[in-house]
Parts: sequence; structure tokens; C-alpha cells
Amino acid sequence: MKILYVAVDTRIPDSHGGSVHVQELCRALGQRGHDVHILAPKGESELSTDERDGIIRDGSVRLHHIVKPIRYFEWTATRHIRRLILELRPDVLVERFYTFGGAGIVAANLEGVPAVLEVNSPARPVDRLWRDRLDRLTIIRPIHRWRCRILRGCNGIYATSRYLLPPEMQNTVTLVTNGVDVARFKPGPVEREKGPLKCVYISSFKSWHGAEDLVRAVALCRSRGVEICVTCIGSGPTWKSATRLAKRLGVGEDIKFLGAIPFDKVPKHLAEAEIGLAPFSPSKFSPLELGWFWSPIKLFEYLAAGLGIITINLKELRDLLPDSVARFYKSGATEELSMLLERFASNPAEVALLRKKARELAESDYTWLHQAGTVEQLLERVQAN
Repeated sequence: MKILYVAVDTRIPDSHGGSVHVQELCRALGQRGHDVHILAPKGESELSTDERDGIIRDGSVRLHHIVKPIRYFEWTATRHIRRLILELRPDVLVERFYTFGGAGIVAANLEGVPAVLEVNSPARPVDRLWRDRLDRLTIIRPIHRWRCRILRGCNGIYATSRYLLPPEMQNTVTLVTNGVDVARFKPGPVEREKGPLKCVYISSFKSWHGAEDLVRAVALCRSRGVEICVTCIGSGPTWKSATRLAKRLGVGEDIKFLGAIPFDKVPKHLAEAEIGLAPFSPSKFSPLELGWFWSPIKLFEYLAAGLGIITINLKELRDLLPDSVARFYKSGATEELSMLLERFASNPAEVALLRKKARELAESDYTWLHQAGTVEQLLERVQAN
């Protein structure tokens, strides 16, 4: 099957979650025998060796760059996409949903190509978002009408959560979580060396990622004489405040803030750790008022690297992560988080068991090839109809 995957708001290559998702899912579809073409803006970094091998040289995936449209005007890319459709003659078009996107769906409709929408962010109004508050003040509701047009124009939808779709569409969506390349992310030694508990925290340092909660929990551990070493990977809005807080609380030596690093360097740091941390604060992210729809790629990378996981106690996360691989605490409860860290620091046998089960779960349920298989089934149904 020839697939045109459109992501006009996602730069490729890049190391952020959306870019990783596009690259890995399309590569997995290519590995499953499909001819995949990606249309996306060019990333700010050069392709690494792994990315060149995976995206360009394997012969099943081709990357086509588009000049990134002005923000909020991504929907104007229809003409460019139509030209590419006429050149490639794809069997199906997949577009990564973006509120101000939709050009791929429109172009596919105009050229008579079956269209599938991939939904990773809300495709319905969110009361506390400025764009939806402003939209409700208008008579014609342009944002709402445009979203409805995109949803009506597709022949199939897959999403990380039903909560992302309007209630009347939630029973028709195919659920596909994010995944991981288990060949890229591999466990390090399971036996604990002497020294502090080694943890890793991957984040784009948004307000709801809980960086400050993590710093405070490490400080509580230090006050009790518990040795913890945390490597923080990534950067973002709360990076500076988290680093300042770490220095103020006296744990600047216990927490290493590496900043943003190339994606192909991430597996090495995970292989050196024992525990992966995901201290989310969903109350600080207004779209999550719809329900927990997030499918953080880092959780699956932690699993593939054979890391036990500490994260917040939510049903959706418990559905993804059984007790055999993770421990849970109440969001915002830094004392509870610190107690879990202390427990792991003093119980290497428990950590070793979690790590073994984590890798097994990644291999059985969360490879990108596994997720691509679910997408493939939907695309085949759409093409057949």
C-alpha cells in the first residue's frame, strides 16, 4: 500500500515527542511492507545516522519537506498537498490532526483519495483554551466549523484516546497508543552497582510535567540520607525554575540537567538508569479536563530500556502499566514520591524484578511494529471501502 502521511505542523527530524512518533510509526509501516511518504517541515537539526538509515535509506519511507506555513495558517497547504497526491498517487492519505491543519484531508477529498485522521490532541472544544473561548464569542464559530469539516472529511480515525474526539464519535475511533523501538532502546546491567539509586527523567519541561515536584522529592530524600541520582533530559518552560529550585534546596549535585540532546543519544542514558520518572501534574494542563488522553512516548522508552517506573495514580496509566512494572503515587504528593524513591534505593531486588518485567511488556505490547499493525488494519479497511 502506498501511504502519504501529512504532518504540516511537525518538524522532521527533531527530538520532541511528535516528531519521534511520526518517524517511528512511519518507519514501522515501512518495515511492514508499505511504501510510505512523509510530508512535513524540515527540522532544525540534521538527520542522525540512525535517522538517515531509518527514514531515507531503507527504501520504504521517503521524506518530503514543505516550507512550514505561518502558524495558524497550516490549513493553506492544500495546493501543495494536491500536487504531491497527483505525483505520488497514494492509496490512502493519513493526516496528523492539528486544529489549524486539515489541508491533507481537504486535498484527499478533492482528489478522491481515502483519508484517515490520526488524533493525538483534542479534536473538540476545550473550555479553558484561548482559541475555543474566542471561537465561542463569534457568531459563525470558524474553529468549531473547521474541526467538524476535518472530522467529516475522513474515512477513518485512530487516536491515543477516545476523550480526544466529540462524544458522538468516541465509539467509532480505533485506539493506538504510542510505542517504542526495542532495538534502539535496550536495558543496561540489571544488577545494582554500589552507590545511589540511578533515575532518569525525560521531559519537555511543561508545567504539567512535574519537574518541581521531582526536585522537592529528591530534596526530601537527601534530608533523610537517601542517595538518589537523577539525570534530566530535555528543556522547556520550567527548566530554569527547576534548576534554580534544585540549587536552592541543595540537590544541584544529585540532579543532572542535561538539557535537550540528540534523540540518538537518549538510549545510552536510559541504559545507565534503573528507574524512569514521570511525575505528571494533570491539573496544570487544561486540555486534560477532557480526561487523560496523553500517551507519553517516554513511558514506552522507559519500558524498553528495562526501567521500573514511578508515575501518578491514574486509571489510564494503570491500564498501560501494570503493578509488575510500575509504582504509583498521588499527583503532587512529593512526600509520597520521595518515599517510593527511598523504597527503591533500599530494595535493589524489587527494582531488578520491575526492570525484567518492564522489558518483557515493551516487547509484547508496545513496539512500534505492534502499533503499526493496528494502524495497518484500519488503513486496509478504509482502502477496501
